[in-house]
Amino acid sequence: MSAGRAGTPAHTSALGGGTVAGQRISRRGVLMGSAALFGATSIAGIGLSAAPAVAQIQRHPAVRAGYRFLNAAMDVHYPAYGTLRLPQSYSDEIGLYGTAYLYDAAVAALAYLAEGSPASVERARIIGESLRYAQDHDPAYRDGRLRQSYTVGPYARNGVVQANGFVQPDGLVNAGNVFDHSASYTGDQAWAGLALLALARRGLNPAFLTAAVRLGNWVAATCGTNQALGGYRAGVDRAGTTLTRTDTSHNAVLAAFFGQLATLTGDEIWLDRRTKAAAFVHRMWQADGGFYASGSDDGIVVGRFPVTTASQTSAVLGLAGSPRAANTAALDYVIAELTVTDTAERVNSALPVGVTVTGVTCSDRSRLVDPTVPVEPGLPTPDPDAVWLEGTAQLAAALLERAKPGDLDAATARLNTLAEAQATLGTDEKAGDKPLADGEGLVAATSPLHTGLGDTGYYPYRHVGTTAWYLLAVTGTNPLAIGGPAGWERR
Repeated sequence: MSAGRAGTPAHTSALGGGTVAGQRISRRGVLMGSAALFGATSIAGIGLSAAPAVAQIQRHPAVRAGYRFLNAAMDVHYPAYGTLRLPQSYSDEIGLYGTAYLYDAAVAALAYLAEGSPASVERARIIGESLRYAQDHDPAYRDGRLRQSYTVGPYARNGVVQANGFVQPDGLVNAGNVFDHSASYTGDQAWAGLALLALARRGLNPAFLTAAVRLGNWVAATCGTNQALGGYRAGVDRAGTTLTRTDTSHNAVLAAFFGQLATLTGDEIWLDRRTKAAAFVHRMWQADGGFYASGSDDGIVVGRFPVTTASQTSAVLGLAGSPRAANTAALDYVIAELTVTDTAERVNSALPVGVTVTGVTCSDRSRLVDPTVPVEPGLPTPDPDAVWLEGTAQLAAALLERAKPGDLDAATARLNTLAEAQATLGTDEKAGDKPLADGEGLVAATSPLHTGLGDTGYYPYRHVGTTAWYLLAVTGTNPLAIGGPAGWERR
């Protein structure tokens, strides 16, 4: 990825302590918008009816601004390159051009369904139809898998011109990009499957369920492992080689996906597959540290470190409603050990002068990286205190799911921080060379952020996945618990 400091003007408020266009998201507002997490099943967009309270939170200015960004990202290359399309994942400034990551498209579809209006449901349907099309029109495979990313619009790089959109003139999808992000990762398949199942629950097209079943069967056939720790491996690389790693977050999402497939198909094989994925997650619990390990590189030895935010939040969200739920103390680890505060005075910070943001980082290793070494070769050097805004939204959603005393207030504080970050950061950006309105959409991280997992990072540019997670959290939607506890019942 290409990235750098965000071109934001000076701002004098501390994020999370001021107002968003004069309106904060109230504690009561979040409670009203998160009714489904406290026993009701009225969250919009999941094939269920929307409560008036949900509609109220959806009209909040910060929420509407988030959806306007998703719309802009989805329409960057429309209608010039066809109706079938996925949202461009990042603003142009990051240098990924017209790249649409599968994960981002899936969580965007789920966020649209959480909003529930006819226009948003139609946008979610188009994303779902685009994923179905990609299954049947891949340049190399017809086995149900989807790719890590697709190119959805033209770009020129180093004298090479990529002139096509999502669907190429020969009818095949434009898989991958100039960076060859064309692998098929297990977690991405599960997220896409969850989006397709949410659409199927809407009754929009029975083919959505068929597509989700194909995804699940591909994961089961390709990524299952009989190694000591069990679970499902992380997917296949761009060359088609099955990876040896087994990932906690992937398996937590798979458990939710397989459970929903069991509910919608009535086929008990999905119950067995769900149990396999969930059992791996439970084996990753480290009682002496109070956290879930992020996985295993060989399926035999638990890799205790680095400890990631995603492993904790995914476990809590993904095993919600399970007879053996995740240990929710994992969220306390995130709060105690992975909370960071970024300020303009921090080394390599991209924040404007006077701005302070508190949230979570990606992993315990993110804070230990060398700030003189670029996150990725040729890219910016990391800020050890950069805030991962997507993870902050995931933590808010997980706190609302846990619903212990104090969790609602803690989640509300983080949602207000995210709302103010949206209003303040990521100005003067474009998508598809078209200006993006300031104050709409969230940047992925407040400053260049090293994940602590190899040479990868997040950057201070607007991002579909981060924005979609904020919208899911603020509407009280746990995208991994759609359908409620019934998804865990053995027939």
